[in-house]
Amino acid sequence: MLSDKLQSIVLAAGKSSRFKTGKTKLAEKICGRPMILYPAKLLESLGIQSTFVVGYQKEVLENLIAKSCSNRVNFIHQEEQLGTGHAVACTQHLWEKDHVLILNGDAPLVTAEIIKNLYKEHIQADAAISLVASHYTGTDHAYGRIIQDKDGIKIVEAKDFKEEVYDRKCCINAGIYIANTKFLKSCISKIHSKNAAQEFYLTSLVEIACKKNLNIVTSYAPYDKIRGINTFEELWAAEQIKRSKLIKYWMEHGVRFQVAQNIHLDIDIEIGAGSTIGGGAHILSGSQIGTNCNIRKFSTIDNSIIKDNVEVFPNSIIRDSHIGKNAKIGPFAHIHSQSKIEEGVVIGNFVEIKKSTIGKKSSAKHLTYLGNATVGSQVNIGAGTITCNYDGFSKHPTIIKNNAFIGSNNTLVAPITIEQNAFTAAGSTITKDVPQNSLGIGRVKQVNKEDYREKLLEKLKLRSLQVNTKLKQQEC
Repeated sequence: MLSDKLQSIVLAAGKSSRFKTGKTKLAEKICGRPMILYPAKLLESLGIQSTFVVGYQKEVLENLIAKSCSNRVNFIHQEEQLGTGHAVACTQHLWEKDHVLILNGDAPLVTAEIIKNLYKEHIQADAAISLVASHYTGTDHAYGRIIQDKDGIKIVEAKDFKEEVYDRKCCINAGIYIANTKFLKSCISKIHSKNAAQEFYLTSLVEIACKKNLNIVTSYAPYDKIRGINTFEELWAAEQIKRSKLIKYWMEHGVRFQVAQNIHLDIDIEIGAGSTIGGGAHILSGSQIGTNCNIRKFSTIDNSIIKDNVEVFPNSIIRDSHIGKNAKIGPFAHIHSQSKIEEGVVIGNFVEIKKSTIGKKSSAKHLTYLGNATVGSQVNIGAGTITCNYDGFSKHPTIIKNNAFIGSNNTLVAPITIEQNAFTAAGSTITKDVPQNSLGIGRVKQVNKEDYREKLLEKLKLRSLQVNTKLKQQEC
């Protein structure tokens, strides 16, 4: 097993200056997962003991990793970022196993197969150091080049390129290595900083091993699996690759994406067979969508459970909530903050549900706000109804029991209870509990003023005359 003889070091101390955000790029999300967690989760899945070399905004990265990884990991603080060789040297007191895997924290597409193949070739060759290479057709200087000639093998970093190096058709260095621990201990101190960046390059170990006539392995991998991320453009490209794989996976499991190239799909989700995802939809981490659901265009499902046969109409948002079977949501609905919508419920146009439970086969079809409410089964919520749950100091509950009927344009002032089979009249402000089987009416008595239009016009004419007289007096 890899874990028996191999430990790992993840380089994650850089300042991410090319992102120009003032924040570490390793906390930026790719398909809903922070970048640094891709290598962390990969190494955890392989059972490889990990050490993360952190520096810039180390608290942010340490918190992300500690919360997401069940296995124990080590953190080493690189106070001064003096290069990759220096970063690895900072971990020397933790080298316990026969071989050390070294990789960058900004390569989220690296797969288990790449690590396994590299380790296999490294062991078979009894190599001092092994590295991953890739063919690259780009015209930029983003990657170091692996140079092999009559003098042996070495890696030239991008900052040290000369035209003759750049013009050569050679492979790029992926920044993934496995080093024999004895070799690493004996040679890590021999790395120098005589280069354009005046940094201690880990890549110098390849040239050192070559000069000592030690075995060196070059293992090849596709560029799209080893690409690093130094700019938002590169992050965007990596996310497109990752998301395309996710969409392909769910297609193979019976999910239809109507406009696949315009759908935002995160990792750590589930979608049942027979479901359809509309164009522009966002399915975010932690979401579970059942079978035969229809998530229409421009809707967002975020960390929510959607049971079977649910239809979410366009432009709806469901966040941190639970939707029961056969429910219909939207369009333009907003359900959030641990709300629970039970089986067969209809939540319609421009309805917001917050921290509420809506019982089976109830409906709130139009222009409604229900906050801190518990609604029973087969309840009708009329258009324009709101629960007044906040008094400026505290939130209060509204309870509406089974088979109640709430008239249109109701204001329910919490705390309040509408009992079973009760009614409230349209246009009411309800401030007291409504007993079972009763009708609650909270209206102001209507008064009609006869000939009001003529009286109003006369008042307006008089006011206009007064204003004009005042202006003339000021002019005089």
